[in-house]
Amino acid sequence: MKELIFTILGCFLSLSFQAQTLSSDCNRPRGRDRLMKRVVPICEAGEGGTQQIWDFSGLELQDANYELQYVEQGADTVIGIEHRTMYYYRTSGDSLFCLGYENPTTLITYQKPELLLTFPLFQGRVMADYFDGAGNYCEQLNIRLRGKNSVVADASGMLILPGGDTLQKVLRTYTHKRIHQRMTPQIIMPDSLRENIVPFVLNRDSIDYLLTNDSIRLETEIWRWYADGYRYPVFETVKSTVYKFGNAHEHFATSFVYLPEEQYYDLPYDTDNQEKRDLTDNENWEREWKNKVNDKGSIKGDETFSYHFQLDDSGYLHIGYELRQAGGVVLILFDLQGRQLSTIHLANQAIGYYEEAISMSRYSQGEYLLRISAGDKMYGEKLYYSGK
Repeated sequence: MKELIFTILGCFLSLSFQAQTLSSDCNRPRGRDRLMKRVVPICEAGEGGTQQIWDFSGLELQDANYELQYVEQGADTVIGIEHRTMYYYRTSGDSLFCLGYENPTTLITYQKPELLLTFPLFQGRVMADYFDGAGNYCEQLNIRLRGKNSVVADASGMLILPGGDTLQKVLRTYTHKRIHQRMTPQIIMPDSLRENIVPFVLNRDSIDYLLTNDSIRLETEIWRWYADGYRYPVFETVKSTVYKFGNAHEHFATSFVYLPEEQYYDLPYDTDNQEKRDLTDNENWEREWKNKVNDKGSIKGDETFSYHFQLDDSGYLHIGYELRQAGGVVLILFDLQGRQLSTIHLANQAIGYYEEAISMSRYSQGEYLLRISAGDKMYGEKLYYSGK
């Protein structure tokens, strides 16, 4: 594994790396999406900064899994359902807020919603805001929740998933939420008194005082790893801590993986993220193709089309080429008598990097001609096949 990490590290540092930026179009929750949160052993988030490598390849998926489902409610509100709890989310301007949540025992409504994300979110950006909510527990106790939430995109790099798949352009966010909760017996108030309730006013100084001086408070830390081309995190670690009279007591800690292939295949078609994945695939092809060229010979061609070719030990002729303007490509293999042996016709190809292969195992030892047509230009190569 150490050798693998060093190899990946060398490739990683040689890249011109740029972390992704979270945007509303690509990372806002969508109604009708369903995700499976797969539990893995708790792992530490690690340091912040750029060019990080998070190796989670040794983690094993556990039996406990949780489904996360999103349901639309109106034009700008989405309900997230998990663990028998419904969370209400609303997009307002460039920000995503939590309006409250409810489950069979608890109902919380935020008079001042909790800020979750502000778009665009790029590495180094920090956002913080207060929240204030009220509700009840089993219709017996009143609950008052107040606190402060901060979010920072604190790290970027490369992530190795359980199973070994590697993701580039990963951005990590760190959420730190400090919560003061007070529960009191529920008192039924006459309607005449309800009409005289003082309008809600957010008191930031009061919240700061409670978070600093009260004997009990709750803190939640969440690290989320977002990969370019995927709407939801691919990895998440959550830690919850209760502070009593200055002493920390772990409430719970867990980690989840959202497998990218499940986001790719199981979610409704996601045009914005598909475009990002296509771009990443093209960049990977470009990098692999150039590495092959550096290993196997010089690039041939001109300013609009370049190519290279190689015969491998299995009798395959590999032709790699780069189109710098869209168009058709035709690859034809001839023997020296001019007989056409194999043809690959590729119409209306977009700009990018491509690789094709022709099997020569059924042909005899000798010289052959490869003709490549790209647009209105033609290229020719003579090659020698040594046979099996």
